[in-house]
Amino acid sequence: MNELDLIELILHETSGYVKAKYAGRTRLRVQEKNGANDLLTEVDVAVQSQIVNRIRHSFPTDAVIAEEDGLDRRPGAAPPRCWVVDPIDGTQNFLRGLFPAFAISIAFVRDGEIAAAGIAMPVTQDLYLAERNCGATRNTQPLQVSRHADLGRARVEVDFSLPDDRGATLETLGGVLHAAGQLRCEGSAAVALCAIASAEAEAYLHVGLRPWDYAAGQLIVEEAGGTSSRLDGSPLRLFDAQEGILVSNGAVHGALLAHLSAPHEPVHAPE
Repeated sequence: MNELDLIELILHETSGYVKAKYAGRTRLRVQEKNGANDLLTEVDVAVQSQIVNRIRHSFPTDAVIAEEDGLDRRPGAAPPRCWVVDPIDGTQNFLRGLFPAFAISIAFVRDGEIAAAGIAMPVTQDLYLAERNCGATRNTQPLQVSRHADLGRARVEVDFSLPDDRGATLETLGGVLHAAGQLRCEGSAAVALCAIASAEAEAYLHVGLRPWDYAAGQLIVEEAGGTSSRLDGSPLRLFDAQEGILVSNGAVHGALLAHLSAPHEPVHAPE
């Protein structure tokens, strides 16, 4: 079994459990990680444990980086083989039931380059898969980003993150907020990035994310024909210890970069 096959298998195995727990979300155990807006549920822990155990059974010497349970430390250098996992991206959406905008996200990274990725949305039963230089799919159908090049008509996903980062977000992204035709905030980087890959949106911006938030989605967008970078236009690399990402259909990328400003205060990436 290769890495992409394992990703697909794990996503199928975990999606049913997550969907069932979503139906009974009011009965879940929930705790705060870094304040009232940064939450951890028993589902995050259980799903991550299942994913990590599966990976270690198939590839016991591979490194694993994940959001929960002490696996959230960035490596000093990119491991030769590494898995990057977010068991539930969009925990607030999962708990509040606002809409089913949450996802399970898994990426396989070889020598610092994302080589295979998958994102599952348990409620809508959408499965996104991508392999480097082999394209991206949603439910086996090939994906292609939109060709919209007019920022004034583009749909742009902006995540305003936690209150401590709100000032930096408004300062850095203020020009985009005025220039973009439509603004959305899904509350899940994985869901937003899949929307770009599916031509349902043109761009996603965030002033501070960790690798598990965007690793799988970055490859899916790139393999659908999109573009990614840091907010200063430099390459988006998982383990460069930088913050801030811009992922787009490519056609609006330059216009978005032109409307960004450098923040004058440090950004605290969500844990």
